[in-house]
Amino acid sequence: MRAACCCKPARDLSRLSHAQRELESDLGDFDFAHAVDTLYHLTFDDFCDWYLESIKPRLYEKDADATATAFAALERLLKLLHPVMPHVTEEIWSHLPARDDRLIVADWPTAEDTYASDADALKRVQEAAEIFRRSGVRVELEGEERRIFEAVVRPGRTGRDGNAAAEIERLNREIARAERMLANQRFVENAPAEVVDAEREKLVRYQRELDAIRN
Repeated sequence: MRAACCCKPARDLSRLSHAQRELESDLGDFDFAHAVDTLYHLTFDDFCDWYLESIKPRLYEKDADATATAFAALERLLKLLHPVMPHVTEEIWSHLPARDDRLIVADWPTAEDTYASDADALKRVQEAAEIFRRSGVRVELEGEERRIFEAVVRPGRTGRDGNAAAEIERLNREIARAERMLANQRFVENAPAEVVDAEREKLVRYQRELDAIRN
């Protein structure tokens, strides 16, 4: 992971491009429910909860690069949202700087692979946030990762002091349970594929969280 990329355009544009590909695939398959779900998480999780919260200090300082990137990201987000929220996005679009044309006639953005390697640049910080919000345990972070964690999660306001030993014990129990299930051939062969895949994903996540706390 390259922590220095967490707040730079690379990560932000890569997440937008990744979500755009999902959206285009969903619309092509007429899977409107998943399309809306993709847009929901892109808007509230990626853009609002993480991106905007992490760059607030730079915006308050009138940082020209941060401001330009934020406007570019918002412009692309509005274009992606427009098919399902035409009136709201059109209104917001009209208040952006230098808007001579309406959003409805704006070009559809092009998804790019240039920054694909940065799509998971915030993964470690987001997992640290999940661990803290669940248990109060702080994962050791440094540099830009720590700054973003503090800006978004604001752990000082919660007054929580998690029990790392208890959380490690809980994760070990969950890992043992998942390993037993996946070692059960009847479960693997007879359970729906999505259930088995979900259990595998849980096991990987538990192991990753355990390593994060121990390190």
